[in-house]
Amino acid sequence: MPPHDPDHEAGSPHLRLCRPLPGGPAGPYGSDDDWRRRPAIARVTDYLMGGTDNYEVDREFAQRLLAVAPPLRAMVQISGAFRPRAVAVLAHELRIGQFIELGCGLPSYGLPSTPQSRESRFPWPVHTYDVARAFHDKPRVVYVDNDPRVAGHANVVLAEEPGTRHLHADARDVTALLTSDACRVLDFDRPVAALAHDLLPWMDDADAAEMMHALRERLPAGSAISVTHATTDVAPGMMAALVGHYADAGILYRPRTLQQIQSLLGAWTVLSPGVLPTGLWRRDRRLPPGMGPSAEKSHRLPPGDYSHAYAAIITAP
Repeated sequence: MPPHDPDHEAGSPHLRLCRPLPGGPAGPYGSDDDWRRRPAIARVTDYLMGGTDNYEVDREFAQRLLAVAPPLRAMVQISGAFRPRAVAVLAHELRIGQFIELGCGLPSYGLPSTPQSRESRFPWPVHTYDVARAFHDKPRVVYVDNDPRVAGHANVVLAEEPGTRHLHADARDVTALLTSDACRVLDFDRPVAALAHDLLPWMDDADAAEMMHALRERLPAGSAISVTHATTDVAPGMMAALVGHYADAGILYRPRTLQQIQSLLGAWTVLSPGVLPTGLWRRDRRLPPGMGPSAEKSHRLPPGDYSHAYAAIITAP
């Protein structure tokens, strides 16, 4: 069955989670408008997580990526495992009950698995609201993505609770995002946690720095930002090969060094244990029942050495 294809309003912007390279060639995937014939990162990620909301072009592209980067599936799963841990820390330890998830992507891996995909799916499919709800009676969550094809899924699956909204917007325009109708569900007199997981590597240096600066300037006192970011520190050759394959598809991919990632975090306080490989950050953090791997499934979580990314939470001074 093909993935859900929501109708688009006339004149609505066809933005992508991963922008085509400015002025870059269309390559083997056709023009930017041929979205069914071009891989999309949300759908590629869905495939790597064991989901079904993807096309043949996404699966073929993912196989090309896996050929040059065998740990890629583990990298994606480790990044997915970080989200519930981060939300638990933000909701429980920092007592934050409001969240903005930037670049939320397709929620299909949070749906009940089918018999065909059950064994390959990520072992604990929970969303940000689910984890926050374990610590707060009425959490508020705004899910943001700039791919219009993600919006149809998110509106059905994610934005179904009274305190949740989905926003089709570009995360780089922080002012427009925070003043949107969707964000009216948030109380900006209280702290807000922004999740920027696997988002900054798909931006150039200027956009990544500007987005992080704007978040630090605009979020209220007591807020926090959770970040994961792919790195070139561990396997620079492999990451360079990934960059090349993404470029062939017209997609900008910019993994960075630890020093560059730390620079993006700015002057906010880095929460203990600091900036660590994603799979090692608070790896022993206990989660509420149903929010983490069961004993029999814990072996399916790849080791932290496969992260090829760093994670951190920063808090407003």
